[in-house]
This record gives sequence, C-alpha cells and structure tokens, in this order.
Amino acid sequence: MSTRWITKRLGEIAETQYGLSEPMNELGNGFKIFRMGEVQDGKLVDTGRMKYADIPPEEFEKYKLRAGDVLFNRTNSFELVGKTGIFELHGDYCFASYLVRLNLDRAAILPEFLNYLMNSDRFQKSVKEKASKSINQANINATILSNELICFPELLSEQQRIVEILDESFEAIATARANAGKNITEARELFQSHAKSLFLQGQNRWPLRFLNQISSNLDSKRIPITKSERKAGEYPYYGASGIVDYVADYIFDHDALLVSEDGANLLARSTPIAFSASGRYWVNNHAHILKFDHMATQKFVEFYLESIPLDEYITGAAQPKLNQKGLNSIPIPMPDQVDDQQNVVLQLSTLKAKSDILQGIYEQKLAALDALKKSLFHQAFSGELTSMVAEEMEAVA
Repeated sequence: MSTRWITKRLGEIAETQYGLSEPMNELGNGFKIFRMGEVQDGKLVDTGRMKYADIPPEEFEKYKLRAGDVLFNRTNSFELVGKTGIFELHGDYCFASYLVRLNLDRAAILPEFLNYLMNSDRFQKSVKEKASKSINQANINATILSNELICFPELLSEQQRIVEILDESFEAIATARANAGKNITEARELFQSHAKSLFLQGQNRWPLRFLNQISSNLDSKRIPITKSERKAGEYPYYGASGIVDYVADYIFDHDALLVSEDGANLLARSTPIAFSASGRYWVNNHAHILKFDHMATQKFVEFYLESIPLDEYITGAAQPKLNQKGLNSIPIPMPDQVDDQQNVVLQLSTLKAKSDILQGIYEQKLAALDALKKSLFHQAFSGELTSMVAEEMEAVA
C-alpha cells in the first residue's frame, strides 16, 4: 500500500532564521561565512574565496551551521533567488543575512528530502511568483517562505527511499554530464590543434601581413544603442560576444569580420572573439569591423585569430581591451594567392563542420540529461517515482 502524503505550510515543520549582518573581512579573522555565491547545485560549497565574520564565540553559536542545515537564498537576481543548499561540510561555518536557515522538525521531514523538494522546478516556480521584484533584484522574505505549501510522505522511511533514489540517479546524471562535457571539449581541442598545426607550418613559407594592410577598418561607422532605446526588429545587433539583440534598422549591408574590442572573454576565450557577419546588421562599439576584398581572406583571418592567444596585444587588467593599435600589430602568416588562402579555409571548414556535429551530439545528450533531471524531480514530489527511473537512466546512458 502506498505511503500517505501530507500537505503543510513550510513554517509548520521549520522555523526560519536570518543570517548574520555583521561586517565581513577577507583576512581570515573570525569564522567562515556562507553567502549567496556559495550555494551551488543544492549544496553549500567552500569555494576557497570565502569571507569571515569576526564575532565572539557566543555570537557565533547562534549562527553556527550543523550537518543537514538547509539554507535558502532570499535575495538575488530573479534567476538566482531561491537557490537552496544543504550543509554537509566539517568545520566552523556560519551564514550571512542574504540566507535563511530552516531549523527543521526532523521528526517530520528529512533535511535531504526538503533540500531536494525546494530545488524542484515546482517549488522554485511557486516561491518566485510571490517574490517582490525590482529592476535588478528579487526578494523572498521569511514570511513568504514559511507560508509556502509543501507535500511530502508522512513516513520518514519513504522520504529516505526517495532521497536514496535521487542521490543515485543524480550521481549518474552528473557523471554522464561530465563525460559529455569532456567530449565537447575534446572535439573543440581537436579542431584547434589541427588549426594551430596548419598555421604553424605556414609560418615558414607564408609572408606576414597585418590587418591594416589587408582590410578596411570601419569602426568609425559603429553606432551603439542603449537597450532602452533599441527598437525590436529583424536585424542582428552585434557586440563583443556576437549577436546580443535584434533591432528594427541596420547600418551595414555587406560581409565583414567582427573582432571583440573589450571584455573578459578576450582572455578567457570561452566564446569566439572573431566572427563573420553578413547581410544587414548593426554593430555597437564593442566589436571592431573589418571589411576584406575576398571572403577567403576574411575566413582565413577569422580562423587564425581564433587559433592564437591574444594576451600580448591586450591592454587593461580590470577591463581587457584590444584597441585598433593592438589589433593592427598582430602578424598574420598568409599565402599571397587567394586560391591558396581558400584551400586552407576549405580544410579548416571541413574539420570544423565535423567538430560541430560531434559537439551537437553531445549537447543534445546534455539537454536530455537536464530533461531527465526535471522529470525525476516531478516524479519524486508528485508521488510517482517508480522503477521507470532505471529505464530512463538506461535510455540516456
């Protein structure tokens, strides 16, 4: 016979407690204090960059975290507010006022079960709908949290069974995600390695060129538009990271290579810093605009810039910047003949297409794993968690 599920307000099985609002320091004075950023993937994580609360031991005892404590992120952007994590570490830690601790009636509900429940889409959607919102921030106070309805098995043994199934399933999902992510990285690195090797071979036989010798710089024609002033439309609006919006008008109507002018990605290289644009589009002042006589030359330069580090050409520590002077000082080994440039581009384009196909396969797998995780959450907290878990895990393994 199935276990009875009961519905209660969260405040009936948990008292809420705001964290410390004391000044914090980075000098290691006092006790480590968890803040919003240390709530990650359902856990409280010591990131190694934590701050400290310099308070007397008797004050610390009021906010000391103990195994199984569940903390809720009560203020942040709308996307991040509501993040919930469970404390499973050893050592002396407390928590900041951005967080709310739930002091549970552990005879009624297991902390691990509640943590999973509060990280489910259903709970997150419900509580966020009640948040107070401003332009950049959302807030969920303890009263809203305490009044939230939750449904859970009456028997702790059934809660434990669900926790064990989710633990095992999510561990398998995490492993599968890590493997898929590794395969995506390897596909990218394979292409990059081939591109670097090809350009390295060419350095000994191709003459060096600079961008101001082989392209026209159209930076003076850029026009930035603030987000509030943009009119929505069909034309791509480019910035340092590619397309950032679509607008109702355009200022360019030809092929061009856009190169990031500023931003942390110039060093991090997590997304492309050189990308081709065609047709009608708009560009703000965060991307250089280079027009070439031949598409083969443009694509050759795009592949080359993507294959080399740019650190020595970048200025600014807080805000990395690749200005025109730096851009024009990058030596590019390049065949004189456009046909030879095209041959290199064809080789790299063919390999890039294969790399993109592999990445697409593994990205689809990541999407399937995310969908499975949502499905497991739904089943777990609607009383439908059955042996289909094993079947679904096998389908995406």
